[in-house]
Amino acid sequence: MLEQVDSEQARTTSRSSREASVGYAMGTGIGGGYIAVPAGQERRASEGSMADKNGSRRDTLRLAPAEELGVSLEEYRQLLANAKLVGAMKFMQLGKVGIEPNSVYGAAILMPQVARTAHWHRFFLPHVVSSYFYLLVCMFVHATMLVYVGKELHVMNLFAGQMYLCDFGADLPACTLDDDSERCVGPFGTPVTAPRLYSWSQWASRSFVRDSLAAVLPDQAEKIRTIADPGEYGVESYYCRLLCCFVYVISITQELDNIINMIRLLYNIPSEEQPWFKLGAEEDDETAETMEKWLSQVEVKVAGMPRTWKLVNVFVVLLPKIMLWEMTASTGINFLMETGGIDDIIVNSVALGFLLTLDEIITDAMLSAEVNHLLDECQEYPLYQEGDLHTHSDQETLSKSEELAPGHLQLAWEMIPKVMVFCLGLLFWLVTRYYTLHCDFVDGRWVSKDMHLPNSLSFSLANALFGRFFPVDAAQTPYWSMNA
Repeated sequence: MLEQVDSEQARTTSRSSREASVGYAMGTGIGGGYIAVPAGQERRASEGSMADKNGSRRDTLRLAPAEELGVSLEEYRQLLANAKLVGAMKFMQLGKVGIEPNSVYGAAILMPQVARTAHWHRFFLPHVVSSYFYLLVCMFVHATMLVYVGKELHVMNLFAGQMYLCDFGADLPACTLDDDSERCVGPFGTPVTAPRLYSWSQWASRSFVRDSLAAVLPDQAEKIRTIADPGEYGVESYYCRLLCCFVYVISITQELDNIINMIRLLYNIPSEEQPWFKLGAEEDDETAETMEKWLSQVEVKVAGMPRTWKLVNVFVVLLPKIMLWEMTASTGINFLMETGGIDDIIVNSVALGFLLTLDEIITDAMLSAEVNHLLDECQEYPLYQEGDLHTHSDQETLSKSEELAPGHLQLAWEMIPKVMVFCLGLLFWLVTRYYTLHCDFVDGRWVSKDMHLPNSLSFSLANALFGRFFPVDAAQTPYWSMNA
């Protein structure tokens, strides 16, 4: 008898727990009754009905102010939508700052702060070390490739007898019709016209054939030099070269934006030891924990950083990143300005952008999945007060929208395409520096400076970064001069 009572109680308890976890709803079939529904579905249904009731209640309260404004309820809702959109976009202008996603630069900032928050748990130490290691690998590969590009321009080309391109062939259309002008004289003293214009490799090959024939047949040397015309060296399209330089400047502007964002990050976040992750929302049911649940319950976000770590990030991450960007910008423009062929300069302007994606490639290929996950999940730090986003009354929202309307001067300033103006200014500065360092202004055009043969094949990082202060060691006597 006692066993029967215990069995009945067990069934009742089991049914009660099942009803609590599953839930029941009135059936719609014949005979009515109740049917089991999942608890989450029941909760969502009740939340939806609460939202509908809340919306209806708000709309009822909005009838009076809508009548005061002489508009319908739907028009009043549209006014509120306009005001909230303006306010949201104003906060968007204030923006947020965060670490650079999918980048070793972002990992080098994030992982030490995560490890610090975890009181330097041993699990995080290998990820901190690997983040710094691959940061150094990225910087080394990036800088080395730029040094080799600079070596090609300032050492190897000189051993090949090449002069700086400057504006040789810039007036090609006019010179093809009339080659009597001084502006039409090429680097070898003959007129630059379309039929006689070649790239440096082509000109060098044609010149080699001519000189070889003259050496083999010395008695016909004068005739060979007259008939075998090697042509002239110059740029095929002056404006295509500038256009491709502009496209390249646009591509490096995005990297500059990452640098500015890093500066704003280190400047705006508090100089305090704040946690960079915390426990977020949890579910009541803890019987079915999974890796995905644990990851979703931890919020990773940018927070305060001690001043010591700010200084470490400035000297280890920020300053090298700035130097590499400047080196990439100047070396890339020099390389494009030294490219004469139309097809070559178009391809090179796109290919040079590969260097700026090197940090992303290393992050995807070499950093662990755990670090990549934290980089993806790290939330940004807002530059506005969260309290400003708290709910206001409809009247406050509408009046705030009027206050946010820009004045005439501010409106004119905001209508200026600032990014375009900045790109054009950056292009002007980089191209002007190229002309200043490598060209002389003679007879209304830019021609190459006197070319001196290097004394060695060495080309260091100092030569690439500070060429004005650490020039390549070269012979005193020039091997080519425009006035020779």
